Amino acid sequence: MRETIQSFIDQVADFKVCVIGETIVDEFIEVKYEGQSMKSFCPVFRYADGGGRDVQQGGAAAIARHLADFVGRVDLITNENREIVKTRLIDADDKKKHVEINKFDNKNFGPISINPSDYDVVIVADFGHGFCDQLDVNGSFHFMTQTNSNNFGYNRMSKWKGLTKESACMDLREASLQLNEKTDFSEREAMSRLFHYEIDANKLFLTLGARGAVYFDGTNYVHQPVFKGQIVDTIGAGDTFYAFAALSAKVKFADINQIMLVPSLAASLSCTWLCNEDEVTREKLLAHANQFV
Repeated sequence: MRETIQSFIDQVADFKVCVIGETIVDEFIEVKYEGQSMKSFCPVFRYADGGGRDVQQGGAAAIARHLADFVGRVDLITNENREIVKTRLIDADDKKKHVEINKFDNKNFGPISINPSDYDVVIVADFGHGFCDQLDVNGSFHFMTQTNSNNFGYNRMSKWKGLTKESACMDLREASLQLNEKTDFSEREAMSRLFHYEIDANKLFLTLGARGAVYFDGTNYVHQPVFKGQIVDTIGAGDTFYAFAALSAKVKFADINQIMLVPSLAASLSCTWLCNEDEVTREKLLAHANQFV
């Protein structure tokens, strides 16, 4: 395992990477639950005594930050700070989310024009808040769409059909929406149908949550079981997987079955902290791998 990781690190060390997409400010406010309101059907919270307020940079900014220690250069093209904010009231004791309040500025972003030939890897992360809608990429790129409560059913990868993608990444729910059917995508035939349905990508990565992830390129089908380690928070794990999947799509592996090792391991590592409060580094990734050797 360490040999594969080190080979990955060595091959991407001089990469020039461009990350395009929405930066999402994640705000966490610690509260205590006080019960049910007597006059209306709503829960009541109070700010926790000595409770904290944590503000993090998520979305495209987190993707760029995860890759910064691995590649030679990362350029981030994104919206301005605090245009997209997700505020979460979390329990001061167990950190579970009680309420989420979203802020989206109704702003006409773009247009943005990118020439992929200026970079080794161009990563587009479309979180469905409008920033990528006027993006003009003159060439192939690595792509992810995200379905969330704000854009459920509308931010499908089909929006980008006809554009050649070096790789594409989505999760189980997004894949089900893409095909308009429920399946666990644990078999090659289901992945093949997804791969050939308006994806227009050379390589397809699909995350399956606790069941790991699968890869398909029209010929090779690979299933990578999840690395079961400490779990503090799974928010951001999919974005972490995608960041390293895009790099893995450009790396030469001795065995195609190794292509999802680093993305899956990095996603597992990102579950050991709250949301995007930390970032993946070479040292942390190698240390995290030791428990699975």
